[in-house]
Amino acid sequence: MNEVYEYRRAPNLWVMRLSVVSLALLIMVIALTGAHHLTALAWGLGAATLYWMLLPHPVSGIRVDDNYLVLAAWRRPRAIPLDNIAYLRITEVSAECTVTIVYKDGREEGTFAGDLPSIEALSDVMAERGIPLRESYLGL
Repeated sequence: MNEVYEYRRAPNLWVMRLSVVSLALLIMVIALTGAHHLTALAWGLGAATLYWMLLPHPVSGIRVDDNYLVLAAWRRPRAIPLDNIAYLRITEVSAECTVTIVYKDGREEGTFAGDLPSIEALSDVMAERGIPLRESYLGL
């Protein structure tokens, strides 16, 4: 096969954009209305926006090749040999699905939902490599 599947999720910068727009509107309101009692709020929002801009925003995702499933591939990569994986168990919890790796020796390991692609894409990629996905029902 020799095909490498990579899923990358870029950091969400909408919080910073919203903060910058809010800061610009707040400064405009202060300038037009003379509401100088809001100056401290503008300084605080400006400091929070600057702080958010300086924080690192790592890329999340996984990488799958013929031999390994690499979790957190662009932050702290952790390679799991595909030969050790029995199946992936999917549990639907509210609006999100959780994926648990079940090893052949019976151990289980949870995954970070933010690193994973859609269940359909994950199913296709893992099926190509002979690893099934099974659904787990909570019995509600």
